Amino acid sequence: MRLRHLHLPFLTPYTHASHLQAILVRHHLDHKALPRPLRLSTPAPPPTILTFQTHPTYTCGRREISTITPEQIAYLRADGTAEFHPALRGGQTTYHGPGQLTGYVILALDTHGLKPAKFVRFLEDSVIETCREYGITGFTTENPGVWTSEEDKIASVGVHLRRNVASHGVGLNVTTDLKWFDRIVACGLVGKRATSLEKEGMEGANVDDVAKVLAQCMAERLKCVDGVKKIKEEEVLALQNEGGEGMHKVEHTVDLAALSRQTW
Repeated sequence: MRLRHLHLPFLTPYTHASHLQAILVRHHLDHKALPRPLRLSTPAPPPTILTFQTHPTYTCGRREISTITPEQIAYLRADGTAEFHPALRGGQTTYHGPGQLTGYVILALDTHGLKPAKFVRFLEDSVIETCREYGITGFTTENPGVWTSEEDKIASVGVHLRRNVASHGVGLNVTTDLKWFDRIVACGLVGKRATSLEKEGMEGANVDDVAKVLAQCMAERLKCVDGVKKIKEEEVLALQNEGGEGMHKVEHTVDLAALSRQTW
């Protein structure tokens, strides 16, 4: 089994990336819903990492959406220069945009011998190794995510789980315009800052380059995975056609009580 890697090379609308993620999640859930004899005789969907960068976008976690005010949303939209969307993940408001590598990891935890906490650690370790490839030391602290100092955070880590199928993943600042983080109190921690690979000294690489490194680092850490296989967007969209009407209902059937963890 190989880790499938779908990389979207241009700025992608957040809603489109979320739709692709939903298709992949539904593919896993449909397999889990098969009668046991058929499920055992049908190969499980392989793990996939979807990497992209989006237009300036703020998202908030499922628990925060009921507390954020219309005035706050208008402020985050910055006179129409940024978007705002709720997400299924937990946690507070975060930013995604040009120069940030967003990596959605869709897989069945049990296929790879993972528990929720170990999956989060897997994501963090993969980002730390990616940073190391560019000569930058990243580490974890008592606060979630990956840091380059006690005050500087370079990557967010957030997950959503339903029936042991993971989605969402990481947001790694590569060449991000960090001013966008000034509009939020990142992960609710006053005095903490966002940083990026570029700010920490990386030269000559972009989001496309870093996406390849991150996918490889993840493949090397996943049990039952041997390498990376690049796939095209059309291959994911084809799964939607296979899924029929149920594919379009994925966001309505997600269990909002499922375990999730998100930091900026």
